[in-house]
This record gives sequence, structure tokens and C-alpha cells, in this order.
Amino acid sequence: MSLPLNQSVLVESPSLRTSALSNLDDSRAQEVLNKAKAIVFALWNGEGWATVEQLAQYFQSSIPAIKHIYEINSKEFQANETKKLTGKDLSDGRSTLGLPSRTSQARVFSPSGTLRIAMLLTESEIAAIVRTIILELIAGVPNITPKVDILTAPALPPVEQRLQTLVEAMKTLAELTGGRLNPYMEQHFQDFAANLLAQHNQQVVIGSKEKWMGVVNFAESELGKKVPLSGSHYRGHLGTWVSTFYPQLGERQEMRLVNGTQQSVYVYACHDPIVADGLTKAIEEFFAHPNPTAALKIAGAFATKKPRVIVKS
Repeated sequence: MSLPLNQSVLVESPSLRTSALSNLDDSRAQEVLNKAKAIVFALWNGEGWATVEQLAQYFQSSIPAIKHIYEINSKEFQANETKKLTGKDLSDGRSTLGLPSRTSQARVFSPSGTLRIAMLLTESEIAAIVRTIILELIAGVPNITPKVDILTAPALPPVEQRLQTLVEAMKTLAELTGGRLNPYMEQHFQDFAANLLAQHNQQVVIGSKEKWMGVVNFAESELGKKVPLSGSHYRGHLGTWVSTFYPQLGERQEMRLVNGTQQSVYVYACHDPIVADGLTKAIEEFFAHPNPTAALKIAGAFATKKPRVIVKS
């Protein structure tokens, strides 16, 4: 079964990083890097190498950040990914690599080593783009060349692939649970699939690039959040949180499947960067709040007729 991956698996898994690099030689690694942003490796001893300073410029990061990433993960780097130049090697490579004359030693990285840095460097937008490209290669889906000047969220796989993954996951869960899922979980799967198809079909019919989504769907599919079915942070309270504390994000409602029944739910213009950023902020606040139910009660969110009172703390 093929399950969708996100960038966190590359950041957290040394074995997956090494596995991804095992299928890429230096030439292919440089192609991946150039898709995110142009980079030129100096040819030294027949191989391409880049200095720490060059990597800092490429990733739009700091030199200490690159050094720190290497130092805490140095055991992970292979011999063909990085070298420490001293003595004769340093003298021979000084002019080619553009090293200062007083440098007594220098750390350099090959294209493969630079890819490993990209998989570890979390505070760089360029590194995030590189990780996205690597994940596309792992998943075997068509590459989407990102634009550095207009950074967007990683593209989701096609609807057909997402539905196939969902169906396979349901089958596996059913087998693990003796042939039947928890009814709430099963209904959630069905609702998600139906709403995904409805949204896709609507866009196909009208040729629209707009993307209207409910807040739970946005949280789970765009931000990778798991919105629970019960408890103080459950999905119903998330929707109420956004409509109560962030009414400026929109008031459009559509009929969607919720627990097997058609219900009117708020949908938001997630194709609008301002709305998407606002939803992201609202969702992060909701899950960070120790007791959103209490905050909503104070705000009068559960009253039949209520004025909007913005009280969250």
C-alpha cells in the first residue's frame, strides 16, 4: 500500500534520507537542487564541491546554521558527501573553491551532501522546496517545478491517487479490526471521500481554480492535522472557533456531508493566500489553547442569539 508522505519524515528519519540519496548520483542530485534554485559546484579533483559559505547563500541561511546542522548530524554523512580540506588538499583547492587565503581548513559538500543538508535544514524555504522535490521522486508522481519567487504549499497528489490511498487505508484498517471499522471513523472516511469528489467535480464542471474548503478538511489535508471526533478539541468546536473568532475570513456556507448527513457548513476561499494564512493561524491557536470549549462559552459561541465577543485567553 502506498501512503502519502510529508516533509517531516525526511527531517526525522536518517534511514529515509539515506534511502532517498542512494537512488541519486551527484549529477541527479544537482538537477534536484537546481529545480529549487540555481547552484554551481566548483570542479575540484574531477568532482563538484561547494563550501559552507556557498551553501548558506543557496539556502538563504546563515553560516553557523549550516555548520550546526552538520555538526549534530556528522555521523550520518557519507565519505562522498563531505570532505574536510587541510594541508595540500586545501592549498590545491583554495583558488578553485574561492577560499580565503588565511583559511587553515575548510568543510566542503558534494551535491549529494547538499541534498542531505536540505533534508535536515528546517529554517529555510529553499530547503523545504528541495524536500518537496525529493518526496515527489520517492512517490513517483510527476515533478512540479517550484518557483522560488512565489512560494506555495507543496502540491497534493491528484484526486484519484488520494482516493485510492484512502480506499487502501480503509481496507487495511478493516482487516486489522476484524472486518469492521469504528463507525465514527468509517463515516469520517466516507464523508471525506464524498466531499473530495464533490469539490473535484465542481472545479471540473466550471473550470474554476478556486478552492473552497471546510476548516476541518483544510486542517487535515493542507496542514496535516488530526482533528479528533470527540473531546474539547473536536472537529465541531474547530469550526465554531473559526466562525466565532475569525468571522472576517468569510461567511459562505455550502451543503456538505457530515457524519453521513447533508449539513450546512462554513467553507473558506483557501485559494486566497490571506484566507489560507488566517485559517492556519486560527487552527494553530485552537490546538494550542488548553480549553477551547471554555473560551467558546465565554465568547457566547453556543448561545442561540449571540453577539460576537472576542475572548480567547
